[in-house]
Amino acid sequence: MASPGAETKKPGNHNDFVQLCNPHVAAMEEDVLYHFSLSTSTHDFPTMFGDVKFVCVGGSPSRMKAFIKYMAVELGLDHPGAEYPDICEGTDRYVMYKVGPVLSVSHGMGVPSIAIMLHELIKMLYHARCSGVTLIRIGTSGGIGVEPGSVVITRQALDACFKQEFEQIVLGKRVVRNTHLDEQLAQELARCSADLGEFPTVVGNTMCTLDFYEGQAGVPAGGLRGRHPQHRDGVVRLRRHVQCLRPPSGRGVRHTPQPPGR
Repeated sequence: MASPGAETKKPGNHNDFVQLCNPHVAAMEEDVLYHFSLSTSTHDFPTMFGDVKFVCVGGSPSRMKAFIKYMAVELGLDHPGAEYPDICEGTDRYVMYKVGPVLSVSHGMGVPSIAIMLHELIKMLYHARCSGVTLIRIGTSGGIGVEPGSVVITRQALDACFKQEFEQIVLGKRVVRNTHLDEQLAQELARCSADLGEFPTVVGNTMCTLDFYEGQAGVPAGGLRGRHPQHRDGVVRLRRHVQCLRPPSGRGVRHTPQPPGR
């Protein structure tokens, strides 16, 4: 979910720890992360997740498992016969894998699914006393004015009306939150890509919609009139998840979607 006030402080500063905007969580005797099949009374979160520095999320369970295997090799932590068990094996809602300081989590399809995951993920990082966490979404998308196979690093997440905000109804009231992302992180990712030189990369805006077909002006919308999308306000991606990726944390998390092209 979108929420104001997320920032990252220098390591060692108390504000570098993941903090929540909701003061009631700290007073709970037990916090059950139902859709992760995890609980503060049955799992030692600081031991399990306290060293996490990077959280990468994506829609597909199989992709996130493949990603953690890739990260194990890149970090030199892979070995013959290595297995990477699903930390959320008690549920079929999401999958979660960990290697070293990297956590890989699936979020399903659509804003409601990723919203549920993010609430529980940020609470989990809070209970684990994690600090200086960087959160990145990895996934495919449609593109406007970019070559297929390009990596688009999102600078701004826009709603279906091209506004930099996320709207939700809470207890019958309309709540609008900004969707500002971490510009410094986006530039760091762009520099990393330039150094690698392995694929074309652009920094651009992403429009998030609530629907795969009509919401994204899909021509093959079933039984409905489709329209060809028009380039506007620097938008180069059409996606259904990105707006929600500003997590429900108060501080201690940097975040930006970084979807590889198809």
